[in-house]
Amino acid sequence: MFQELEKYLIKRRADLDVETPDDTALWNSIRGELDKKLNTGINHNRKKKLIMIRNLAAAAIILFSLGYIANDIINGRNSSREMTLSSINNSLGQQENDYKILVRLKTEEVKAYKSMDDDEIRELFDEIGKLDGIYNQSMKDLRELGPDPRIINTIFDTYEQKIRLLGLIILEINKTDSHENNEKNLY
Repeated sequence: MFQELEKYLIKRRADLDVETPDDTALWNSIRGELDKKLNTGINHNRKKKLIMIRNLAAAAIILFSLGYIANDIINGRNSSREMTLSSINNSLGQQENDYKILVRLKTEEVKAYKSMDDDEIRELFDEIGKLDGIYNQSMKDLRELGPDPRIINTIFDTYEQKIRLLGLIILEINKTDSHENNEKNLY
């Protein structure tokens, strides 16, 4: 069958070559098709680039947000909010103010005495320093963990112990002063 087709084409070649193709129209058609493909390719590439940029921007925003949240968690951004006992409850705030006033009065009374060179008095002041550290840690815990009854009790316990220690310091100073006065009266 192939050989018959070949024989037919050879015989009829002169009849078939009568018409000449329009080269200009042919090439214009080819150029038009190529332009369509190129424009589609350019638009497709442009779309791909825009999608890639959008995805990168979204990833950057997500990473920034996660970093910001992680920073808040690690550095305790919540601690920047001042949490006090009065912000939890007015009666707790009033109770704290009463303790603060009593501590200030006792501290002023201790400062009024001049003879505080006794070793026992220094030990009591060291204990007050330790209580101040416990108080500061408790306030930090209150800011970070929120209103926990154990933390609140620890805060009030430190006030009570500080008041008791200041009372002991006053008693010790009075005892030392009275002992010195008794010695002066004996001689």
